[in-house]
Amino acid sequence: MFNRRDLDQLVLDVELVLISVVQGVALTTLAIEAAPVLRAHDPAGWICVATGILFVLSFWSVALIHAISFVTWPMDIVHYFFYFGVAFLECLLFTRIGHPREWFGYAFTCFAVGWVLYLYDFRLIAQRRSSFQHDPSHRALYAHIVRRQRFEMFVLMPSGLAFNLAAWAIVAAHPGTALPLVAVQLAFTLGFVASFVTSFSERQRLITACIEP
Repeated sequence: MFNRRDLDQLVLDVELVLISVVQGVALTTLAIEAAPVLRAHDPAGWICVATGILFVLSFWSVALIHAISFVTWPMDIVHYFFYFGVAFLECLLFTRIGHPREWFGYAFTCFAVGWVLYLYDFRLIAQRRSSFQHDPSHRALYAHIVRRQRFEMFVLMPSGLAFNLAAWAIVAAHPGTALPLVAVQLAFTLGFVASFVTSFSERQRLITACIEP
């Protein structure tokens, strides 16, 4: 028979494998689509390829942070459906390298689905609250989880939505603006990755403080 520790480990294993598999598929799609773009010596295309890599790193890192922080038994199957949805949209996005208007349109859709995932995961975080009330170290960890989730949910994701929607509209009206806009998108996405790396370091410290001697 399973005990609670076994079930928690099972859910975590499923989560980590799924994250790696779906983002591996997205990265493979990006590599296939990037080859002809890189040979074409198109600066906008090169920037989109770099941004695509950062997209994969962003989603993988934030999913990893969530997995080690609050994903436990019971398993929530809808949570995993979102992973497939985001990976599917990433693959569609990567096929539009070299087509700036469609690129920004699919990027907007990725952010929209990602934002809904944040909202859904916030409900899961609230349900796990009682598991983090044992001592001050666990409460500090939970406070960081909630604070970071709110920041990403109400600041980062809406910013990505607004930028990509605006870029889509601007490129549609003025195609010559594509290069500076994809450059801004690259800088924006690099900031996302840097933010997630910083958050991961802090989360690791707080989780380490909760380890039983």
